[in-house]
Amino acid sequence: MAKLVVLPCEDYSKEHVSACVDSIFADFGGAEAFLVKGKNIFIKANLVTDLPPERHGTTHPMLVECIARRLVQAGARVVVGDSSGGAYTRAYMNNVYRVTGMTEACKASGAELNDDFGFSTVDLKGKVNRHQEIIDVFLKADAVINVCKLKTHGFTGYSCAVKNLYGLIPGLVKAEVHSKYPELDDFCDNLIDIERFASEKILLHVVDGVIGMEGEGPTNGTPRFVGKIIACDDAYITDVAAVKLFDEPSKMPLLLKAVERGLLNSDFGASCVDYSECEKAYIEDFKRVSVLHALFNKRGFLRRFLRKEWVTRKPVIKKSVCRGCEKCFRHCPRQAIEMKSDKSTQKKRAFIHSKQCIRCYCCQELCPFNAVKLKKPFLYRVMRALSVSKSKKTKKQG
Repeated sequence: MAKLVVLPCEDYSKEHVSACVDSIFADFGGAEAFLVKGKNIFIKANLVTDLPPERHGTTHPMLVECIARRLVQAGARVVVGDSSGGAYTRAYMNNVYRVTGMTEACKASGAELNDDFGFSTVDLKGKVNRHQEIIDVFLKADAVINVCKLKTHGFTGYSCAVKNLYGLIPGLVKAEVHSKYPELDDFCDNLIDIERFASEKILLHVVDGVIGMEGEGPTNGTPRFVGKIIACDDAYITDVAAVKLFDEPSKMPLLLKAVERGLLNSDFGASCVDYSECEKAYIEDFKRVSVLHALFNKRGFLRRFLRKEWVTRKPVIKKSVCRGCEKCFRHCPRQAIEMKSDKSTQKKRAFIHSKQCIRCYCCQELCPFNAVKLKKPFLYRVMRALSVSKSKKTKKQG
């Protein structure tokens, strides 16, 4: 049976975060209990791109520092890292480490930053994904702690423990995987395949939910105080607990897929664990992402057409904001982005070819200037309004 711990945390002060981390380790048998498989422990943070901590799109360095310090004190060799959305190289990742605050977190805790940028192809034995490149730092670790960030996500609706493991795929290979699984249903199966492979090494999932991200997550949304740190030894229970802080698990395709594959029961684990602390802290006015395109996710030309053109939000470039950095152009899985010269300024700006676009939102996720807007189609707006109205009515009756 999964063990779930939900703790209040007022801010990212060392005093408050350290107290939460100490409580988590105490509940899970002490830091020494995490060394039973060996002393080499990998802390897999969410370092999706080079965002400073105050943007709250990545795992906060204070949480990583406190977890790492306790493990180092227990005698572990701790390595901190991730594979961001850009190139998986020393130069690129060192910049990400510096900007996200991980360099200082490791110095303060005695942990090491990952300096091994190799990767190997492994047999996932998955439902849709059989063979996949996985970063070597994970493969070489004796045990792993998955320290994720609570935030919305344009494609999957939310990002937490399971989605964070997508970062085990090296750098630009992620774009290839997005291109391979453009349908949300298949992409969720792929995420679960990765989690199932990784689960043998992961001893704990910790959610940075002190300040999460609402709106246009996972990188260009708005920071929102949530005031929780969650810890659990099961990825799906972790995600359900996190989602219950701001939305309904039954609306999330990834969690529905987990139920379908027998990794969650039909009540999303409510008969096994106590979600009351999350339910009591529910944020009514949290700016959610509606994954309405999941309703049209079955095979068939008509459903695909309706989903893409009428239901799914369409990424468009805000010309006045775009700086022509080419980050979206370089990382687009389907090469649907072209750099065009602006006639008035003669500077290059990104342009998205809608027919080629698969709506994975990698461009929006990686844009450092928030220059990608997700345009809402008419049917999306109608269905979104009906969904919100129904949700409010249900909660009022409850």
